[in-house]
Amino acid sequence: MIRIKRELQDKIIKKLQPNKVIVITGARRVGKTFLLKEIISGLASDHLFLNGEDINTHLLLEKRSAENYRYIIGSKKIVIIDEAQKIPEIGSILKLIVDEIEGIGIIITGSSAFDMTNLTGEPLVGRKHSFVLHPLSVKEQAQVETPLIQA
Repeated sequence: MIRIKRELQDKIIKKLQPNKVIVITGARRVGKTFLLKEIISGLASDHLFLNGEDINTHLLLEKRSAENYRYIIGSKKIVIIDEAQKIPEIGSILKLIVDEIEGIGIIITGSSAFDMTNLTGEPLVGRKHSFVLHPLSVKEQAQVETPLIQA
């Protein structure tokens, strides 16, 4: 399988800081989940990966208490939530985690920029860095394609 390194990958990793949330939005099928997996493969810290489309993730996060989140996260330093916009009250949940669990870094993705902004906007003011993942750029495509040369 051919892997294309996304231009945002290094920018996201540089912004991954304790007690901050990285929000990655973009249209469906642009590679948000793939980008997450690439970031995960390079992490030195242990992480927790949750899928917002999984009802078990909803049930885990439903009890909104710092104690519950400390138990779920354990000794992990990074929490990654794919499709976070599907989780009810995700902004408030993330705010509680970031405010109460010292040293935790969080990365979330969502397909709908409108929903993610509304869901995470106010609760995460000053606590987040936002990125938009677009379809492949010419520079990214150049990693696997060569220009045609006419004779």
